Amino acid sequence: MPNDLVQLGFEDSIATIVLNDPKRRNAMSIVMFDELDEALRNVAARSDIHVSLLHGNGKAFCSGFELGAAVDDPTLMKQYIDRLSATIRSLRRLPQVVVAAVHGAAIAGGCAMVSACDIVIASATAKFGYPVHKLGVSPAVNIPTLQQAMGPGAARSLLMGGELIDGTTAHRQGLVHHLTNDDEAVLVKAISMCQRLTEQSPQALRVTKRWLNELDGSLDDDLFDGPRDGSAEIADSDEAVSRLRDFWSKRG
Repeated sequence: MPNDLVQLGFEDSIATIVLNDPKRRNAMSIVMFDELDEALRNVAARSDIHVSLLHGNGKAFCSGFELGAAVDDPTLMKQYIDRLSATIRSLRRLPQVVVAAVHGAAIAGGCAMVSACDIVIASATAKFGYPVHKLGVSPAVNIPTLQQAMGPGAARSLLMGGELIDGTTAHRQGLVHHLTNDDEAVLVKAISMCQRLTEQSPQALRVTKRWLNELDGSLDDDLFDGPRDGSAEIADSDEAVSRLRDFWSKRG
């Protein structure tokens, strides 16, 4: 990867994809989207890889979009939403099982990526949610996979309430599947899970994932296009631009 914002490695039938911009809490820039797309394409093409592990370097999994660039160029917000929708689909449709190891913040776009993974392991103190309405941004782009993960009631509350929930609550509501007591244990448990999955039949895992995706609508682009377009429609409105600039100017 040319800028190393996403690191990709292969070992023992496992692909490891690492978000690697810790100074910005792995905020999603256009360059990061480019590198993540390339990594996912590389993984999808590998028949010898049976499991993918996704995690973030530093103190957070992913804090959402890189907002500073969007303050300077409001048209970036629409691009972010389009790229996020594509990333969610790629993660969900990757032939391999995708395991997410989540610590710290998994906010907005970060939470969206988590919801698209097959197995989520998180710290009890991890943070999930969508505090973006105050910026004039709709998180509707994430409805398809979040609603599948949490059910309509919990997903509706998380998407509209603007509150953050911790890993324990996310586990209880279905977004997180396995919980650890601290951040340090997350990656250890995730690696162990990946190693266990490599002992299973890769063909059986691929068929199972393909049919889960077929039956829950994850292969239907119409399911994703509408929420994406609805989010993008207001992303660079006068209100959204004003709210983002006001928010950015008040950062401590």
